[in-house]
Amino acid sequence: MDTDSYIAFLVVSALLVVIDAVIITISGRKYLGDDDHPGRSVAASWLTTTLFTLIVLGLVALISTVDLPVDGELQKLVTKLGIVLLLLAVAHAITMTVLARYRGEERQEHLVDELAEQSRVHAKKPEVSPSIERGEPYSKV
Repeated sequence: MDTDSYIAFLVVSALLVVIDAVIITISGRKYLGDDDHPGRSVAASWLTTTLFTLIVLGLVALISTVDLPVDGELQKLVTKLGIVLLLLAVAHAITMTVLARYRGEERQEHLVDELAEQSRVHAKKPEVSPSIERGEPYSKV
């Protein structure tokens, strides 16, 4: 690949990665939206997106150095961009799986907290005997 094609490949690939990273960040925040702990979902989304970006850009750099057995500079460029697009699709799917798993864990944690709170509320209520609830007079046995 000549220098112009090489630079074009790197620029187009980097743009594709950045666009996908922005999509993941925005949708990840909405997907993980946690009203109780908004900072957590933003942090998880940023960390996951950063990891996604670094891995994919590293793979793009490696793909750019591979010499493909394809005739013509344009065909090589298109083939490499096709590989990058497939790589982006797989990386995007893995990232969304990670976010879904994190969301499931957060929801489980939230349910456990709710159940614990309900248990505390019920434990604080004094128990009333069924006869008093029905309005029957107190009698000794």
